[in-house]
Amino acid sequence: MNAVIRFDIRTSMRFQKRKNPIFDKILLGITKSANGGMIWILTGLLLIAIPAYRSSGIFFFQVLASTAVVNNVILKSAFMRKRPCDLFQKIPVLIKRPHGSSFPSGHTAVSFGCACALCAICLPVGIFALCLAAIIGFTRIYFFVHFFTDVMFGILSGMTTAMICILLLF
Repeated sequence: MNAVIRFDIRTSMRFQKRKNPIFDKILLGITKSANGGMIWILTGLLLIAIPAYRSSGIFFFQVLASTAVVNNVILKSAFMRKRPCDLFQKIPVLIKRPHGSSFPSGHTAVSFGCACALCAICLPVGIFALCLAAIIGFTRIYFFVHFFTDVMFGILSGMTTAMICILLLF
């Protein structure tokens, strides 16, 4: 486990040394779009608003809710890992300091869960959503609120939860 922690710290510090004001602004907008699952809630509402996709929108919200509960309630409570910004408080954080534990990344898990759901609903839109989810995951490391392994496990957990929902509900 020490090797994983050392890897996470080294990776996080490398990102902190390579910050760029232009990237800061672009990535800030992207990471904020995922706060509270907002981009995904709006996507689900759009699906529900289109009569032909109403049942897909309901399914989408089931995936979103399942992924949020699995990651933000169950897993975060079980692991209680400190965030990099809490461990290294002298390094400035460019976004509002989040509360709660770090592992797994909830932003990433929900984003990948929703992107997988969109792949099942409409593959071209889902592929775009997967790219957006990857960028959202990256922003969490970039803004020093998650370690690399938090994001990687968020991807795995979000996609796994979505796949289970697809098998059971879609």
